[in-house]
Amino acid sequence: MNKWTFLLILVVLGIFAAIFWIPIPYYSSSIHPHATNIEVRAAIDIGSGATNLKVANVNRDTDKIVSQIFEQSIPVPYQKHLEKSSNNTFDNEVMEQGIQAIKALKEKADSYHVKKVVAVATAAFRKADNASQFAQEIEKLTGVRVHIIDQDEEGILAFRGALAITPIEANQTLVWDIGGGSMQLTTLTDAGSYLVEKGKLASIPFKNAIIQEIKHQDIQKVHSPNPLSPEEMQQALQYAEQKARETDPYIKEKIINPNTKILAVGSLFKYAIRPLINDQSTLLPGDLEKAVQGFANKTDSDLPGGALAEVAVSNPLLVLGYMKGLDIKEVEIISVNNADGALTYPVYWAD
Repeated sequence: MNKWTFLLILVVLGIFAAIFWIPIPYYSSSIHPHATNIEVRAAIDIGSGATNLKVANVNRDTDKIVSQIFEQSIPVPYQKHLEKSSNNTFDNEVMEQGIQAIKALKEKADSYHVKKVVAVATAAFRKADNASQFAQEIEKLTGVRVHIIDQDEEGILAFRGALAITPIEANQTLVWDIGGGSMQLTTLTDAGSYLVEKGKLASIPFKNAIIQEIKHQDIQKVHSPNPLSPEEMQQALQYAEQKARETDPYIKEKIINPNTKILAVGSLFKYAIRPLINDQSTLLPGDLEKAVQGFANKTDSDLPGGALAEVAVSNPLLVLGYMKGLDIKEVEIISVNNADGALTYPVYWAD
């Protein structure tokens, strides 16, 4: 085909399109990159051990995350410092770390021209006597308003975050989140309302229970339970199983229903558990048990995690104990935290 024939064909096609209004897909409003119902939003999850930023395109009509743009996590050990406090307050050291983390994350979020940055704070902020004053200081110095949420709202945000990025049936889903200071198992009741089971343990409380109840040591003087003998690991596992059995009967029934999908969210599952199973997203109790057995008799310096080595053994034991105690056969680990829920929670974006 010579160039003149090719040009003639293009002209004919153009005339045909103009007459019959053939839409050109590239300019279709359904895929327009500047659709008016899409907002660029940023949310910060101020957890008990880490501060996490998510930036995403959010459909404000459906409360769904269309695409994730950026995420970053900065360790800030609020719960660890609070446990050492003599007056139940955050000390200056951890507050300075927290402010610098939020400043850095907000600067990154602003580079994406977000509508605004919202922040939610969880267990450590619920417990610290100076948390409200600290939250006000954060807003004054960074411009980020901090919402200190209760445990029910924390569970709801995790559940909403999972729904926002996965095509799952809400009434057949249970979302499991373990943080530094609290644990939530969240699902919907038959009536469609949220049910948040407030777990009897969490990362730091479980670590402290091992030190006190199993090793019979003073947590004011001893901050790591390691090394743990195989016998001590078995005792810790049984302790977690016992606490798991105190879970709400409705949650227990939901778990054993073969139609229920159990999703694990949060930093602990993503950064502490998933690497132990070769970075697989599907968590089986047998795989986790095999991995944790290799940690017997190891000191903090022998274990992965750096500053978090003190929970490198207790965290998987806690997860495994709950899986055994509740007869959980399989868990799907997804990259979701409270920031995902906050991105789509209408109350934070009404103005």
